[in-house]
Amino acid sequence: MVTSSHSSCVILLSWENPRELATLEAEKRPLRSLHITGLEAESAKQILKDKGLNDENQWEDLIRLYQGHPCWLNIMASTILELFNGNLSLFSSNPTELFLGDLEPLLLAHLERLSDAEKTVSGWLALQGEAIAISPHPAESGLSKSEFWQGIQSLTRRGLVEKLPVESGCRFRLNPVFQYYIQSQLT
Repeated sequence: MVTSSHSSCVILLSWENPRELATLEAEKRPLRSLHITGLEAESAKQILKDKGLNDENQWEDLIRLYQGHPCWLNIMASTILELFNGNLSLFSSNPTELFLGDLEPLLLAHLERLSDAEKTVSGWLALQGEAIAISPHPAESGLSKSEFWQGIQSLTRRGLVEKLPVESGCRFRLNPVFQYYIQSQLT
């Protein structure tokens, strides 16, 4: 498909960027991937408005917490309607504890698809609490440098690890919702 010239177009939607496609991407090649990080604020607010949530002044916090993910926002808005009659203030009354509810089966499906090394990296990152540099390789992860870096790379492609640019390069952290889920599974 990408190795020969043609005029067709294929759009592939996926939770993760397949390794095979990543190797075919290049500046002069016709293959491109786009990593979507979440809805813009106005689009995300429209979901909450359409669902009928109250407390509009707290919508941005909910959107930030669930990273503007449209599916997650729909699920959580439905939960807030069911449990709190749409009252976001009641739902948000305990900000230290993240409620996952109907998101748990989706997160479990992600977790079950991970290799043992990816699970180890996820668990280690979940315990860090902040974005970390991967060089030098953190020996306390229990993995070789190659296994650890491959785990980070794969989890980043799956959208479960976020790459954050900093002055000295970059740092990596687990997606906050997935991090909370992993932490809840470890306890």
